[in-house]
Amino acid sequence: EEVAALLALPEADRLREEDPFTGDWTVVAPTRLVGLRSRFEVDLNRPRNKAVYIEPEDAWGLHVWREKPPEALVQRSLQQYDAFYNTIQQIFSALEQRFGRFVVFDLHSYNHRRQGPAGPPADPEQNPEVNVGTG
Repeated sequence: EEVAALLALPEADRLREEDPFTGDWTVVAPTRLVGLRSRFEVDLNRPRNKAVYIEPEDAWGLHVWREKPPEALVQRSLQQYDAFYNTIQQIFSALEQRFGRFVVFDLHSYNHRRQGPAGPPADPEQNPEVNVGTG
């Protein structure tokens, strides 16, 4: 695909940053949305103006792209961002109409072995096994 050809990060490095397998947890609720695009194409957890990483400082110092992504690719990625949030708005509105209120579980995972599977685990004080509502 066009995006993959432009990415500078190896697949293994991308996987460490992409909340792998978090979608498996979504069975906790009957209504669920799971982002299936790489956060290195478009990060749904960022404001729209920062959703496509352009500079390394946008992505924790990582050099994401072999070269600056073409504006057309950036715009297509932002269209995906907009479609995701439009879908969320529609679903939330329907749930509110039906039930009056609802709960959102914003699920994430992270890799506590930042240097790869054989690397040392990260400090558990800074990387708890479970993080509920603390950012």
